[in-house]
Amino acid sequence: MNRQRPPKGIEWTRVKRVIDGTLVELPGYTWNPTGGCLHGCTWKMPDGSVTECYAKTVAERLASSAYSQGFEHHYWRPHALKEPLQLKEPAGIFVGSMADLFGHWVPAEQIREVMDVMEQAHWHTFQTLSKYPVRLVEFNPFPANVWVGVSLPAGHLMKLEGGARALKAYLRHMEQIEASIRFMSIEPLWFDVASVFADWLQSHERLPFEWVIIGAASSGRSIFQPKADWVQSLLDIFDAQQLPVFFKGNLKWHKWRGDFPQNASIRLQEPQLWPLQSLKTALAG
Repeated sequence: MNRQRPPKGIEWTRVKRVIDGTLVELPGYTWNPTGGCLHGCTWKMPDGSVTECYAKTVAERLASSAYSQGFEHHYWRPHALKEPLQLKEPAGIFVGSMADLFGHWVPAEQIREVMDVMEQAHWHTFQTLSKYPVRLVEFNPFPANVWVGVSLPAGHLMKLEGGARALKAYLRHMEQIEASIRFMSIEPLWFDVASVFADWLQSHERLPFEWVIIGAASSGRSIFQPKADWVQSLLDIFDAQQLPVFFKGNLKWHKWRGDFPQNASIRLQEPQLWPLQSLKTALAG
């Protein structure tokens, strides 16, 4: 597993939990018992350039080792399965930062092995993220310590209208997910998606998720900010729904948001195993 040390790394892995009556930020990690992806996601930037999934870019730099057959390949790493169990201090763990655990190409038995470990390691908060939500309901109900996320549809092979249609389908699938926390990752925010959520609320009381991540688009070191009215329209909807919003570090906005779901601040099942001083020591390390 890879530690996500502040201020860099994947910020939203560093979740907040109540331990011994104190709200603390847990260390964040990424864990990749599977690797590679066949989605082939790309996005067209405002200047006409095309950027690809960051994981593909990273994997290609590691092609001689962890991704010897390229990124567009499925890797199964059973030797990594026990890593969360060996980490005794509670942490936030993003599962599949270099993969889509629920991709159509991943055998169901491998997914269930990963989920078994997540359930066993109940002191951690696991976060999954997929662009294939149609498959998520197959694994209902998810363990209480697993947050189930769905990414905004990618821009490859579709116009803006196609992205909106795909998002509507994603919401229908998310509605069927049985998880303590469902979240939507709107990163990158590559088109004006607020109208899709507004349309959903015309016929539903609530949006089918409990947390939102919003981020800009990037291509290497180049960052492409979404239009300000796109962000504001989203915030108006999410605030009305009382949904916590987390901004990725690449998003520029006048007032920063880094909120987590309210019931993320729950006590550990066995807090006596992790006294506060022990946790603080781990965080300092």
